[in-house]
Amino acid sequence: MSDQPEVQAEDLSPLPHTDTVYETHPRRQKRGCAPYIFGGMGCLLFIVVILGALIFFTGSTLTNVIGSIGGLVGVQQFSAPPEASIVSSQTIVQGIQPLGQLVSVSVQLAKAGVFVGVGQGVLNVCGYSANHAVQGAVEAGIDLMQIGEDDVRYDAARDVYVITIPAPQLTSCRVEMIDQYDESVSTCNPDWDGVRQLAQYQALSDFRDDALEGGILTRAETETRFVLANFVRSLTGRSVEIVFAPPTGETVYPPSCLPEIPIGWRFDTQNNHWTK
Repeated sequence: MSDQPEVQAEDLSPLPHTDTVYETHPRRQKRGCAPYIFGGMGCLLFIVVILGALIFFTGSTLTNVIGSIGGLVGVQQFSAPPEASIVSSQTIVQGIQPLGQLVSVSVQLAKAGVFVGVGQGVLNVCGYSANHAVQGAVEAGIDLMQIGEDDVRYDAARDVYVITIPAPQLTSCRVEMIDQYDESVSTCNPDWDGVRQLAQYQALSDFRDDALEGGILTRAETETRFVLANFVRSLTGRSVEIVFAPPTGETVYPPSCLPEIPIGWRFDTQNNHWTK
């Protein structure tokens, strides 16, 4: 055995690995969602102010302004085309009326700038208005149902058939097309369909009166005399004399020429606008 002291081996195993992270920047304090909310409201207010200025200075509607902006940035190129769906209901027969009319004249009429202004709210703060272009027709003729056996006689001395028929009258009035434009800007809820109905009521009344003043009944009398005389002459081979009964003095209108004011509307003659 050796007398030298025993030397113990040093423990050379690796020390456990530790990661020490030194924080060099202070942590940011959480501020919540309030700054983002108020910032978004500020941006929205800015956009509203810009749109209001464009509407005020250009006189356009909100829809036109938004459409113009969308056209500039190319939004319309990516928007889907509009699609319409129609659901039809069952047809209901409300009445059947036999017609024995000879329509001899039809007058086509058109009118632009049919303005309808609606008063609504205190001091008319919710008032709105629109213009309309309207096309229609007024027809005139005679009622063949009023002709009886006593109204047709043969004058042997002159070899002429004499037919007495009622005086011409209006047979129908109608609006065939109506276009609404120049709608005003309103912060309330405008009833544009009601405005269109009022314009149609006014235009139909004007068409009827203008046709009468333009001599549509006189023209109908001339055309009726020519048509009936040729028709009877072609059947009998004899001359025909058409005699019109004297008018009763009161103009008779068919239902289509007597438009009714849309339900719920009233014209204020003092302020010259419609109210509901």
